[in-house]
Amino acid sequence: MRTILPFLVVALVGGSALAAPTYFVMADMVRAEEGTPRGPVCVPNSVFFPGEKIVFRAVVVDAATGEQLSFDEVQARGVKAVVKFDDHDDIAMFFPPPEAGSPPGSGFFRGPWPVPQDQAAGMYNWHIEVSDAQGNSASYQPIGQSFGANAVTIQSAP
Repeated sequence: MRTILPFLVVALVGGSALAAPTYFVMADMVRAEEGTPRGPVCVPNSVFFPGEKIVFRAVVVDAATGEQLSFDEVQARGVKAVVKFDDHDDIAMFFPPPEAGSPPGSGFFRGPWPVPQDQAAGMYNWHIEVSDAQGNSASYQPIGQSFGANAVTIQSAP
């Protein structure tokens, strides 16, 4: 029995470590035109003010092909994405259908969050969770956030 137990432990740990991911997620956040923007819009940013709108953006890539999921693939697979933002309610992300004349690369998930006027100044963490109808999942967390680096800063209104 002593020789079987270590083998089972190695097999269980090794089996879970060998599972290939289904998706990779890349994300950022930008300032929207809506609200009262205090800086350039649609530019990756991490500092915002009350009254501005943050848009969390995510690209989901099929890990097997390395290709970004299209609107049709998102619909067919039942892919959903949500932003988890510290103590706030989850922010549901949406993936809009392509429109004629859309700029290249505009096919991605979006999760808008208007910063409330009474939002306390401070540093906040966020991450994105992605899942599909088959139970596959993936997540994104900003670099450095796991060891305390700031992810989003809400400044006091000047």
